[in-house]
Amino acid sequence: MEKVISLLIKQRKFVYLFFLGLMVVSLLLFPKVQINYDLSQYLPGESKTKEAIETLETEFGYPGMADVMVSDVTIPEAVAAKETILGVEGVKSVIWLDDLTNIYQPLSFISPELRDQYYKENNALFQVEFSGSNYSRVTTAALDGIEAELGDKVSIAGAAEDTRYMQKVLAKEIFQIMIVVVPLCIIILMFASHSWIEPLLYLAVIGVSILLNMGSNIIFPSISFITHAMAAVLQLAISMDYSLFICHRYTEERKNGLEALPAILAATKKSLRSISASSATTIAGFLALIFMQYTIGADIGLVLAKGILISFLTVLVLMPVLLYSFRNILEKSKHRQFLPSFKKFGPGVIKYRYLILVLVIIVAIPSFLAQKNNTYLYGDTSGSSGAGESVAQRQRIEELFGTTNPVMLLVPNDNLHAEISLCAELQASPYVKNVTALVTVADPSIPREFLPQEARDPFLSNNYSRIIVNLAEGGETPETYAAVDFLEATTQKYYPDKWLAAGAATSLVDIKTTVENDNLAVSVFSLVAVGIIILLTFRSITLPVVLVAVIQIAIWINMGVPYFNGSSLVFIGYLVIKSLQLGATIDYAILLSNRYMDFRQSHNPKEASALALQASAGSVLTSALILSLAGYAEGLLSTIEAISTIGMLLGRGAALSGILVLTLLPVLLTILDPIIMATTLGTKTIRQQRKRSA
Repeated sequence: MEKVISLLIKQRKFVYLFFLGLMVVSLLLFPKVQINYDLSQYLPGESKTKEAIETLETEFGYPGMADVMVSDVTIPEAVAAKETILGVEGVKSVIWLDDLTNIYQPLSFISPELRDQYYKENNALFQVEFSGSNYSRVTTAALDGIEAELGDKVSIAGAAEDTRYMQKVLAKEIFQIMIVVVPLCIIILMFASHSWIEPLLYLAVIGVSILLNMGSNIIFPSISFITHAMAAVLQLAISMDYSLFICHRYTEERKNGLEALPAILAATKKSLRSISASSATTIAGFLALIFMQYTIGADIGLVLAKGILISFLTVLVLMPVLLYSFRNILEKSKHRQFLPSFKKFGPGVIKYRYLILVLVIIVAIPSFLAQKNNTYLYGDTSGSSGAGESVAQRQRIEELFGTTNPVMLLVPNDNLHAEISLCAELQASPYVKNVTALVTVADPSIPREFLPQEARDPFLSNNYSRIIVNLAEGGETPETYAAVDFLEATTQKYYPDKWLAAGAATSLVDIKTTVENDNLAVSVFSLVAVGIIILLTFRSITLPVVLVAVIQIAIWINMGVPYFNGSSLVFIGYLVIKSLQLGATIDYAILLSNRYMDFRQSHNPKEASALALQASAGSVLTSALILSLAGYAEGLLSTIEAISTIGMLLGRGAALSGILVLTLLPVLLTILDPIIMATTLGTKTIRQQRKRSA
């Protein structure tokens, strides 16, 4: 290792040119990375929703849909607005009141139930279908065109509008989050560093790593908008540790009298075990997400695991070179240590070790029980925006016309009587707001071959009839689940096992079933993989159990908070955080345990724990603060619920992990020292020395 680092330092110009070249390539590739906003793409291939979507795309295409409300219009003005919308490029069809009844008769002659679905208090509501999907650029451009044509009178809601809004705000939010996180990171690093220039070196190395990861995402067909929003901030916060470990070791070696080059070599060598174990456990935590059937887990896991690997390699190669290049500036820009020495903190923790243990048990048990009883959100709403103009427009529409929750129902087109009966039964249900099908927009007594082609195309294919069922309930509520059960049971009655349904509501059951099954696989893999890495690192049977237990207790407390708050969790956030918090914060436990084992060679357990705390508390505190800050920045600044949830969980989880590592872990190391020493290879000499000294 020392020879490799020496060679890199000697050839540092080549190293700089190499990374500069990689950065240029990444900058060119990054704009070509495709961002996917369609969460249904991540459902397993055997799911009913996936089959329905694929069939819809084959038979009809799977067009985007939106509700467009035009305010303060008369009936003739509404007809004109409909023609305007139809004239916008990218709009395929528009359904309104005039498709279902004669609008030129007095309004009092029209059924109030029918009229109020499309025209109410001088507001007209149009169901717009696009030629592209909810996530296509064609649909986004069409929505822009509708707004441009109709101006301030228009309000838009639906999946297509949610996607357009996310596309607008995502890049803006990522920039805002980084603008907040980076300066605050610099301030925190100033307190943790020994030189004014150190934080800039940290950020330079991590900045290079982030850029390389973003550009290398080109290897994937696409990455999800959730991954895109989180990756840079999480990579910054999680892998900052690696640079800190090397720099802090370098400072120690310089204080011990070594010159710059030997100090760099010693620091890199002595930090390698901690950095390798930290990065390996973090990568293992992320790779656990690959085992999710709901493959957004693999999307997030692969991108972040790749980012951590790139950070690890970049820190090992670039950080020693930078330390040597800036060795003189580092010496000249030294400042006093702003962080406390933690000399009294370690003995204090050990003194009250049994009290700390009891308090943690008192908190951990109810938290464990609480997190098992959380309520979750599973569907597309978990990925949608939770604030902003898009929500305001949706609320304006829902206040007048109620919730719109469309489901695309496909049934065989060879049984007209069954289709008429099905639509009638669905329409009569309080669960259903309205039903739009060929048998509702045209007289079913007229032979279908006599109907105009433009009337048939939206509803008939070679094999299926398409029925648009607008449910009266939206969101993830018991009423929505009951509506889906009714829809499926009713359709099954008329078309046994020959129907398909796709929509936000019907996909809920698929997603819920899929991700709940994923829970066990992700948990088991992450715990086992992290445990094995710690076992190999320390060559100990008990240390993996102790370290994982500390972080697992922090996860229980973190996940118990939403239960006590009475709030729901986005389930994908719950799954991601379980792996992310374990993989990202086990580093703190590894660092402290590593120092404990070092000091244990010449000190008793209490002294070793106190000294380990003194040596590592600054690094743990700094890392936890940065990760917590990054998480809370995501949580507070993002208006996209899935991203905000993951951010808040990560922010709180990092803080809890840091607190427990600095309090509970030294206590457990001290109390369990005889067992740890007996089950760890290489500690025989330590025990013999302690016996002789006794």
